[in-house]
Amino acid sequence: MKRLLSILAVGALVASMLVGCGGDNGDTANEETTVAQEDTTTVAEAAGEETDAPAGDTEAVADELGEVKANGKYKVGFTMPTRDQFLSAMETAATNEAKNQGIELTTVDANNNANTQIQNVQTFSSQGSDAIIVGLVNTDNAQQILDAANGVPVVFVNRRPSQELTPGVAAYVGSDEANAGRFEGEFLADYFKAQGKTEIKTVMLQGVLGLESVIKRTDSAYQALEDAGMTVDKVYEDTAEWDRAKAQNKMQTFLGTGQEFDCVIANNDEMALGAIEALKSAGIDLSEVPVVGIDATPAGLTAMDAGELAFTVFQNPVGQGAGAVRAAVLFGNGEEVPTNIDIPFEPVTQDNYKDYM
Repeated sequence: MKRLLSILAVGALVASMLVGCGGDNGDTANEETTVAQEDTTTVAEAAGEETDAPAGDTEAVADELGEVKANGKYKVGFTMPTRDQFLSAMETAATNEAKNQGIELTTVDANNNANTQIQNVQTFSSQGSDAIIVGLVNTDNAQQILDAANGVPVVFVNRRPSQELTPGVAAYVGSDEANAGRFEGEFLADYFKAQGKTEIKTVMLQGVLGLESVIKRTDSAYQALEDAGMTVDKVYEDTAEWDRAKAQNKMQTFLGTGQEFDCVIANNDEMALGAIEALKSAGIDLSEVPVVGIDATPAGLTAMDAGELAFTVFQNPVGQGAGAVRAAVLFGNGEEVPTNIDIPFEPVTQDNYKDYM
């Protein structure tokens, strides 16, 4: 039950931190505009807020870095791509770990703008940061981020850079996105095989196109189905950019075509929930059309409890947020930091979902 206490408590801290909260969507990296004002929150400003994920909570340690302790009062900058439920929970965990380590953490929101994020990094570097944490807006511009850091170590979190990282210069803290989609595909294969079906028609709702997470979650779901001996007819595939409302609209449009389908695969829970709303409005029995997602958000778990979401995959925002700060501390200490710090995905079924609530 403790696994998602930090997510459930995000509201108390995030209410004072959120500016223009949205899904994992928004302007793409190619639609760059000047952001007049960024939301900035330091640990000192947030220190008065209480959450259910206290500093040093062992639930936050999901990495294999071992004992990490800051040898100084380091300054760390954190530029987020945007803020949604998952990313805000990750930010809260980072804030808690920074307080636990006794370091100064400053977070800014790049508002899904790649140029703004590069400017964030340049600012952090010029202010004498000991390390910079980056949740990438564009996974293809990691080198620009590293150049903007001007020698300051960078910890990429949640979204894996498309390029190889150099030890001692940068590290990645996050999960293997291929496993998330694989878990979805394996669940659906077992589900339909139990019904004696080996041929299925799928609907796929994707996040922002071009992101590594979207590519891997999508491809690995299909691959897992095919590896299990399923014949897959991809009757509909489109992006809803991580957003519930967009997913609902896309699903409603598809339902209007009258095409047959057997299941809905979503790259995240928010889009899965949007699809569920559309299916319910159309009077479709959710017990006959499984909808699967990724993240195991509180809303997703509530839908599982109601028997509406068939399956999800737990992506650990607390482990990622805390792990990013712990890696930053190691850089500050001058210690060795692995280039890849894995925070495993975990399958969530009707048998174990209450463990995550």
